[in-house]
Amino acid sequence: MLRPTPYGLIIVLLISFCGLSIADDRNGAISSLKRFAASEHLEKGEAILGLVGFYGDPAPPQWLILTTFEEKPGILREAVFARGNVVAQRKFKVLPGQDLPHIPVQIEALRIDSAKAFIVAERAAVEKKAAFDSVHYQLRCREAGQEPVWMLSLINSSQVAVGVVYISAVSGEVIRESWPLLQKEKFASPRSES
Repeated sequence: MLRPTPYGLIIVLLISFCGLSIADDRNGAISSLKRFAASEHLEKGEAILGLVGFYGDPAPPQWLILTTFEEKPGILREAVFARGNVVAQRKFKVLPGQDLPHIPVQIEALRIDSAKAFIVAERAAVEKKAAFDSVHYQLRCREAGQEPVWMLSLINSSQVAVGVVYISAVSGEVIRESWPLLQKEKFASPRSES
């Protein structure tokens, strides 16, 4: 009777881990953007403005990729990209007062993927002692220098954002943090008697 050796078990675990890493990378934002940009779904003269993903645990089940058309200003398209394919899409007009991305994202400039952004945001949450259950991702260019920026909203079990972490998609640096629930707790706590 053959018995598994500890080395055999280690090799099987390493192969399984590598397989998970490859699968996670394929579902990452940068990989999804590259596959979308290389597909027939991105039309000539169409530019990618950003993407969002909801309920990441840590990766979202799908990405919503926002694009604009050079020859049709004010018209945007949102493509739902999941499992390597566009599974749905819609075109819509920008309404006055909407805060939608308008600066194209240069995919080749992106160095920090959604998985790395998650790790950075998770570290920030640990430092603040803020618990969360899932993450809403947004990638867009900010005004200053057209730098692509991740905005990760850390969501608790009540579907409330406990924190928002802004991370450079180029350097991985935390640009800004907001912890609204921690601020509420701070102001709601009774004053200590002196």
